[in-house]
Amino acid sequence: MRVLRLPDSLRGELRRYMGTVFTGSHRSVAAAVVRAVGDCSRLWAVGDVVCLSIVDVFCIPKVCIVDGRTLRGVSLNTYDSIRSMFREVLSVRNPPGCISEEALEAVKRCVGCDGVLILVDGEEDLLGLPVLAYANFGDYLAYGVPGVGVDLVEVCESSRRRALELMSKFVEDFSI
Repeated sequence: MRVLRLPDSLRGELRRYMGTVFTGSHRSVAAAVVRAVGDCSRLWAVGDVVCLSIVDVFCIPKVCIVDGRTLRGVSLNTYDSIRSMFREVLSVRNPPGCISEEALEAVKRCVGCDGVLILVDGEEDLLGLPVLAYANFGDYLAYGVPGVGVDLVEVCESSRRRALELMSKFVEDFSI
């Protein structure tokens, strides 16, 4: 499998927020994100808690990307209950610390879709970068910041440029 692997030198840079950070209870943060976006069909959500919280406030995002885990361990087995809320469910493999070609292609495919749940075998943490790189301008990315809240980023020229710049520093790997 071809992947782009995150080099250790970028880990600190990826911890910087790219948009507006919302804090508070899961439900209040989700409601604030939905209010800020205004149209759920323009929202891409990455992370299990983020996705489940947003669905809990009656918003079905354009795309939810989840891996069934939160804080690198606790398994969330609630996707059977929400699968029916989405028009399409995709499964992709994406190793930890990487962006796989398979996951990248799934993100690109979702640009023209609505109501897609992407189930990741592996880790979804870095998949916000391809969202920023390929989603339509005017769409939004909401991703979880563990222990803090949710970062909401509008897809625009500057966020796209930053995502592409970061991804260009990843190392191509065929060993997985």
